[in-house]
Amino acid sequence: MALAVRAAVDEDFRTDLAAWHERARLVGTGDGAVTNTVSGGTQNGPVVQGRDFSNLTFTTPPPSSAGTPGDSAADSTR
Repeated sequence: MALAVRAAVDEDFRTDLAAWHERARLVGTGDGAVTNTVSGGTQNGPVVQGRDFSNLTFTTPPPSSAGTPGDSAADSTR
């Protein structure tokens, strides 16, 4: 609100603010390209791939021990 009021009464400020806003719009957004990679073995839980996430909440149960590597019941290589 204060910026809008100042811009309304100060032409130089309004011009500088508009130029800053134009530059700020481009910061951190890149060209919109997204490269998602999941590696490193089994992922136990949600894996979200995308761009610009906020306010995410996951309520998932913990993984069961059945099928966990090293579990004698699930490890048929022993």
